Amino acid sequence: MRSGCIIITELGVIKLKTVIYADILIVINIIVNYLLLRASAAITASRFKPWRFLLSSAAGGIFSLVIFIENIPVWLNLILKISFLLTMVFIAFGVKSVKAFFKCCGSFFMTNFAFAGIMLALNITVMPNAAIYKNGIVYFDIDILTLTVSAVICYAILSIISRFTQSKVPPKSIYPVRIIYEENSVEGKALFDSGNSLCDCFSGKPAIIAEKDFVCKLYGKTELTDLKNFRLIPFSTIKGSGALPAFMADKAEILNEGKWIGAKDIYIAVTEKKIVSGGYSALLGTPFFDAIETQIKGGIHIK
Repeated sequence: MRSGCIIITELGVIKLKTVIYADILIVINIIVNYLLLRASAAITASRFKPWRFLLSSAAGGIFSLVIFIENIPVWLNLILKISFLLTMVFIAFGVKSVKAFFKCCGSFFMTNFAFAGIMLALNITVMPNAAIYKNGIVYFDIDILTLTVSAVICYAILSIISRFTQSKVPPKSIYPVRIIYEENSVEGKALFDSGNSLCDCFSGKPAIIAEKDFVCKLYGKTELTDLKNFRLIPFSTIKGSGALPAFMADKAEILNEGKWIGAKDIYIAVTEKKIVSGGYSALLGTPFFDAIETQIKGGIHIK
């Protein structure tokens, strides 16, 4: 089986003047799709299993064989591409939640577009007139070796970009947590909630929401209002709004990859209600991880 063109991604077609065999077509697509999936994982800070990425890339390589089908209606071609994009993301990342799945879909979709744009830029600067546009699809008249090298370069560029765009929050959601206040400490299990952005509205310092039964061991019979930097922190949820009493802990830490990391001067917002079922004692938010990142970058060593 042979043709004068080759598909590289689900969003574009690359045309070669040389004869392309089906096995070469599939192998090149597997390589490029794997690199694009890796870039997508880096951008979304998603954990992945290499074997799932290889399986997804292989599925993409098989899909590239549609290039040999003549006269596919535009609407059918679009449906096939979207369907296979969803299938590839499902194979690569699975479905942990609907939100996470479509986040990965969006990331993979954008890396495909970025790949096409970078390829176009490389061909304009390095090999002028190599790009051909037809029916809204971009074709590149380049050899297979150049194509593979370009794909690696694109992956490197996307990986660098991802370092500046990805969330500073680690991908896991459950952490052992330790809170220290005036030489007393408590340890428990905390849940990360990406929708939790609770901060002190005056100082801007992040707040960890903790159950009263969990943190009361830190201050004993002392009233909350007598604790260091006591204040009320307003909050708002879909169920209503209000204010939580809060005090400033000397340090709050989480155990991540075998190491305790944390930040100083974190507010502990105390609630008498159960945070969530599952034995969690505290609720972490994005601002807490941002504070850890800021203090690490600022050279502040937590001891």
